[in-house]
Amino acid sequence: MKKQIVSLTLIFLVIYSYSQQWTFLGFPDEQINAIAVHPQNPNIIFVSGNNLYKSSDGGINWDTVSFYSFNSIIFQPTNPDTIYATFGMGSFSDGIYKSSDGGNNWNILEWMNCVTSLTIPTSPQGILVAGTKGFGVYQSTDYGNTWALINDSLDNLNVLSLKCINFVDCDSGLTYIVGTKGGIFYYSQFLEPYWHNTNTATNASVPAISSSNNVGYPLWAAIDGGSWSDGMYKSTDFGGTWTVSEYWPFITDILVNPNPNTVYAADSSYGVKRTINGGASWETINSGLGDSVVYCLAQSRSDTTHLYAGTSSGVYVIDFSIGILEISNENNIAVYPNPTNDKIEIESPKKTNIEIINARGQIIEKLKTSNIKTKVDLTKYSSGVYIIKAKTDNGIIVKKIIKK
Repeated sequence: MKKQIVSLTLIFLVIYSYSQQWTFLGFPDEQINAIAVHPQNPNIIFVSGNNLYKSSDGGINWDTVSFYSFNSIIFQPTNPDTIYATFGMGSFSDGIYKSSDGGNNWNILEWMNCVTSLTIPTSPQGILVAGTKGFGVYQSTDYGNTWALINDSLDNLNVLSLKCINFVDCDSGLTYIVGTKGGIFYYSQFLEPYWHNTNTATNASVPAISSSNNVGYPLWAAIDGGSWSDGMYKSTDFGGTWTVSEYWPFITDILVNPNPNTVYAADSSYGVKRTINGGASWETINSGLGDSVVYCLAQSRSDTTHLYAGTSSGVYVIDFSIGILEISNENNIAVYPNPTNDKIEIESPKKTNIEIINARGQIIEKLKTSNIKTKVDLTKYSSGVYIIKAKTDNGIIVKKIIKK
């Protein structure tokens, strides 16, 4: 691999920049219906606008991989190069589509009228659950080869969103949570296998349900019924009861970071909000967002420093790792190669304390560099984005690296 040296400028004081803002990524004339970022390789991004587009370089270049405008895109949890998408426009093309080659080619898996959403548990293998408008919930236990309705006691068949969690840590403990045009319902294989009402209102429209992992604690839901009750709701009992965290009208999507205290919400009039304390308080993060009509949010589990927003006129991205202003040439550090497959080398003119931080903000390695070269083996870590934090007597610098 050709050596690529990235010079990093140390600052004599740590100066934090709070100018994090959205950057326009593309598709200015298209309404974006869905975005999905590969859970292991954050450079792979799918955007569904007038067509389905794929980028393999972080959004610099795009290829059209399908002429369908899908309304959801789902990676298979144990094999993310297998991808599913739903198309539910009320046409003869409605159904669940599947790609087995990383999203380059797509084929119909199952024709299904007005399908809106799909969820896939990590285990047991073979289960897929789909929601539809007007027909309720379908389940497959054989990888989508055959499907059966599971609508027993489901009071509203207009399903808008789905989430599958493990009620307990075993295969028999699956619980399905559905958001409908008439509230939230849950179906537990561990308890009675039929749909249970929750305390949400019967006029509540629920376009999104999210959690940080398959254990599902806590759960978050976007409720948009066109009333004073609209907002972000939270459940800490596996979807049985819900309490409001923040009232917000016209909410469209909700996304939970792998760190469950960080949650993002989108709105079709007012942009994007964020909480970093589990919903105790929320802030609007709209700086640089050229379109406040936001329909969907996306993030890779391997790179939580980037958040993507699909709007009525294109895609935006915000980089939360931008936080240091580099203003001096007093010292130089070189890190190479970047991106890397396995190892990096750090060069410093003096001894430096280094921390390597993963995308969840966890320090995974600490070391001291010599004044020549220090080699760091990254083979034991998964693919994704990492932060190198260098400390000297003169200040601190932060550098983002990518492990392929």
